[in-house]
Amino acid sequence: MSGSGKAVGFYWTLPVPWVGFTQLPKDVDDAANSSLTIRYQRDLIRRYAKDHRLVLVHEAAYLEIEPDRGSEHVRDALRKVGQVCHAHHAVLLIVDFSEVQGWRSHHSLLDWARSGGVDVRLIYPDPITMEGKSFDPHQHFSDWRQRQQEWSDGKAGRAEASRAEATRLRGAGLSFVAISKHLNANGLPSLTGKPWTPDNLRKLLSKEADGE
Repeated sequence: MSGSGKAVGFYWTLPVPWVGFTQLPKDVDDAANSSLTIRYQRDLIRRYAKDHRLVLVHEAAYLEIEPDRGSEHVRDALRKVGQVCHAHHAVLLIVDFSEVQGWRSHHSLLDWARSGGVDVRLIYPDPITMEGKSFDPHQHFSDWRQRQQEWSDGKAGRAEASRAEATRLRGAGLSFVAISKHLNANGLPSLTGKPWTPDNLRKLLSKEADGE
C-alpha cells in the first residue's frame, strides 16, 4: 500500500428517475446533500482517512446512467481519479458495497479496482452515525430495493393513467408542451420516471395511434 499518507475518495450512486434524482452536483459536499448514499460514503471514507492518518487530496462523486445497475461508464470517472492518484502518489479509497450480502455490487468498478493500475483500498461498509442517526447500508439498500420493486410493479398502471390523461387532453386541443407540463405537475411521470417532454409524449401517443 502507498506510504505517502495521501488518499483520494471515490463515491458513487444510482439515479432514481421516479423521484426526480437524475443529476448529481459536481461538488462532493453538494452531492452528499443530494444523496444519502453519497453522504454515507463520504463520511465513512473521511473517518477512515482520519483514523489511518491519510490526507484526502481529492474527492469525486459519480452518478451512474441506469437506475438498477452499474455500468462500464464508471471506468471513465475512475480513470480521472486514477490520474489524480498517480499525480499525488495517493491511494484510492472506495466503499465496497458488494460486501453487504451483494447489495449494489458494481462489477466494472471492482474489476477496475483490482486491475493493479492504482493502489486501491476497498473499505468495508460498516454502519456509522450520521447527523446523530445510525445508518446501516444493509438495511438501507434492503428497504430501497423493496421500494424499487413496488415502483416497477406499478409501471403498467402508471403508464395507463398517463396515456389516458394525455389522450384526453390532446383530444381537447392542448399542445404537447401544455400536456407534458400538466402531467409532470400532477405526478404522472413517464414510463421511465423521467419528466415528460413534448418529444417523448408525442412518441407515446403515436404508438397508441398505430396500435402498438
